[in-house]
Amino acid sequence: MEYCDGPDLFTYVEKRKFKLSEEHACKLIHQLSTAIFYLHEYNIVHRDLKPENILTTSEGDDAQIKLLDFGLSRILPTDGKCMDFVGTMVRK
Repeated sequence: MEYCDGPDLFTYVEKRKFKLSEEHACKLIHQLSTAIFYLHEYNIVHRDLKPENILTTSEGDDAQIKLLDFGLSRILPTDGKCMDFVGTMVRK
């Protein structure tokens, strides 16, 4: 398993007072999109994507992101439909 020295994505952005340059945000979104595309190429759906389930490799601006917590993930059936209600419950 790979070691990630940085915080989760929520903490990473929070430490920057929720302000990222457009270029920095684009790099992070591109990495996330690429990871999701890779999963979908193999018919895998994560089903619990949230900033707390994305780790950064460092606290610097050059950090890479890694997806984690595949406990709710599934391989799509041949009809391409998942009918389960899943995700993290939010309490108000």
